Amino acid sequence: MTFPVELTIDPEESVPRRIVWDLVEGDTDALNVRFTDLVLSDYDSIALNVQRDDGSKFSREVTPDDADDELGTVTWQAGDLVEGDHRAEFEFTSGSVIFTLPRRYAVELAVRKELG
Repeated sequence: MTFPVELTIDPEESVPRRIVWDLVEGDTDALNVRFTDLVLSDYDSIALNVQRDDGSKFSREVTPDDADDELGTVTWQAGDLVEGDHRAEFEFTSGSVIFTLPRRYAVELAVRKELG
């Protein structure tokens, strides 16, 4: 199940801003990400790279949406979202060219403890 909430990344943003995405520990619902003015199917691969606050790292594939060129989905695995303030970036690959978004500030994944 994917909830109708999106994280929006605009590569042409004139004023870089910090992006904080609030999540809950242990959640596995998919994250929708909109990349303004990019056609995701133009890229060989798109990855979300995460560095947890303890220094450990993992990556998840961003799957382009079939009906919306700018929309991609990240599917979390069990154990991905642990409590803490983590950093994330999106890596786009096309042939031998790699570029990363956002350019200035990493996305902050603020994961709070589950209350239940």
